[in-house]
Amino acid sequence: MEEDKHRQKADSLFGQIALKLGLVTRKQLDEALELQQYAKERKPLGVILIELKIIGQRELEMVIEAQKELVVQSHTRAKAVKEDNLFGKVAIRLSFCTEQHLHECLGVQEQLPKERFMRLGDILVLKGYLTVDQVRRILDAQKGLILYCPACQTQFNVVMLQPGTTLQCYNCGSALRIPVAGP
Repeated sequence: MEEDKHRQKADSLFGQIALKLGLVTRKQLDEALELQQYAKERKPLGVILIELKIIGQRELEMVIEAQKELVVQSHTRAKAVKEDNLFGKVAIRLSFCTEQHLHECLGVQEQLPKERFMRLGDILVLKGYLTVDQVRRILDAQKGLILYCPACQTQFNVVMLQPGTTLQCYNCGSALRIPVAGP
């Protein structure tokens, strides 16, 4: 079931990219998707488009490369958003900005097109809510305390957690205790 959703998502992305690159028309894509839906054996959309002689091997590779690039961009952006979440928490904890300023800047960040992603610290500086020096101080504090799960070596940034706190590793479930003194 989960694999089917993944395949459908990949085929949808493949079709969108092929359209955007001008390799297929909407009519050709719809025809290929219909054939795929009613086929006895499931085939990837790219294979169907090749069998229909709508695209060739070179075009298939172009679309696959574009797909890979989008996945990398998506992972990079997701990682940045996660880091920015911690950045915002540290900024508030250090009383460098207000929650209202932070939420305003997060809203600006969400409204930006995917290809124009900006880091939260940059937006806060552009809005005049933080100085460049404050951003450096927040980033230093953000490095904070890194804790490794003894069972699976998953890395945790626990700068925002109180010393002595116990948490569960999200990867393996082992109990982790935040040291009272620094490492």
